[in-house]
Amino acid sequence: MSLVRRFLVAPSLVRLVRKERGAARISEGYFAPQAGRVSYVRVDGQTCHLVLVTSAPDGATSEERTDVPRAHGDALMDVCSGKAAYDRTSLALGGGREALVDRYVVPGELDLVSVAFEGPDEAGAFPVPAWFGPEVTGDAAYDRHAVALQGPPQPGEIALSNAALEAVLDLVEPRFGFGRFGGTAKTGDGDGMMKALRRVAGGAAVAAPVVAGATAPAPAEASAPAEAQHAETPPVETPPAEAVPAEPHPEPAHAAAAESEPAPDAGQPIDSRIDDVIESLSQALGNPQPQGPSRGEEDIAAEFERWTVRPRRTQQT
Repeated sequence: MSLVRRFLVAPSLVRLVRKERGAARISEGYFAPQAGRVSYVRVDGQTCHLVLVTSAPDGATSEERTDVPRAHGDALMDVCSGKAAYDRTSLALGGGREALVDRYVVPGELDLVSVAFEGPDEAGAFPVPAWFGPEVTGDAAYDRHAVALQGPPQPGEIALSNAALEAVLDLVEPRFGFGRFGGTAKTGDGDGMMKALRRVAGGAAVAAPVVAGATAPAPAEASAPAEAQHAETPPVETPPAEAVPAEPHPEPAHAAAAESEPAPDAGQPIDSRIDDVIESLSQALGNPQPQGPSRGEEDIAAEFERWTVRPRRTQQT
């Protein structure tokens, strides 16, 4: 058997709770009480029950429910003595306790919050939250079958305090991860992207001198053709105004990077290091590279340079 304590609640707080947590419409049709027993039909969505409630002298109640087809429930609802409809929202109070917030719309407007307990001792030890209004457990006019059969009472205006509003906000805000108590922000995908970019930054610093060494010609090889050309062809004087500036070459940038960064691991193949950098860049940009056969150094270097920032080359005539 269970014991239910009922409290009034400010309509504005119920409106806030419904806005943040939603509500489910429940319809009930009550028959006239007989010998301390109350029977009613309950329709909750597509679920329909015939309920028999027995009350004890100490106020505890026990329920017996029987599933009935929806068509039978609608037929029983038509012959009930009184009907009630309310929107119910469930709130967790902590410690395994649950509060049921009911806003009656039929036969009239009424806002109640109820909490069920296993016995009188547990009910007496319950700390009443700040947002609960006056208790109406001992008033038979606020029983569910009385509201359906006789109509809702008129309790008047319920006082609303700042402490009550703060208490309700503490209950509804943790759902979105920013509650005052225990609410923590979830780690977004941006942190993972930043970590990937940090890994790529470290890998690109190692791969840069590798590409420069793989693509740049040796200084001796580059100077030999130039010396032969000067030996075979006489120098041609060019006016200073028509001098053609030398094309900028990215080798000094790679050389500077090679001097400022530690040398790559000689035990790891060049192709695999470049592939690792390309794969890390692709994952960071959301474009994973397909797995395929091994490629030559020129194709790999071209693909790596496509993801890096290179100085723009211009030619002047």
